[in-house]
Amino acid sequence: MVAATRSITMSDLSRQKRWQAELDTDGLTRRHTVGQAVEHYLDRMSIRSHGLRWSAFSRGVKLDNKAELGEVPETDGDWMVLPEISAGNV
Repeated sequence: MVAATRSITMSDLSRQKRWQAELDTDGLTRRHTVGQAVEHYLDRMSIRSHGLRWSAFSRGVKLDNKAELGEVPETDGDWMVLPEISAGNV
């Protein structure tokens, strides 16, 4: 059985900025990519990227930014959105 609607919850590390998006109703569709969803979250929460690349993690694993939301398993619907930091960015 496939659910009629599907949601993705995105939050920052402190969980102070949290947003739940219903696919196909909140500006995101199953055809959007994970990377596009992250950008949508940053815009929605007024988080500045500061030139950094941002990624989504679910259950401790980095999600593929190019994967379509329809391909992401429902068990990976709770995301932590974090900037990618390297020694060169410090």
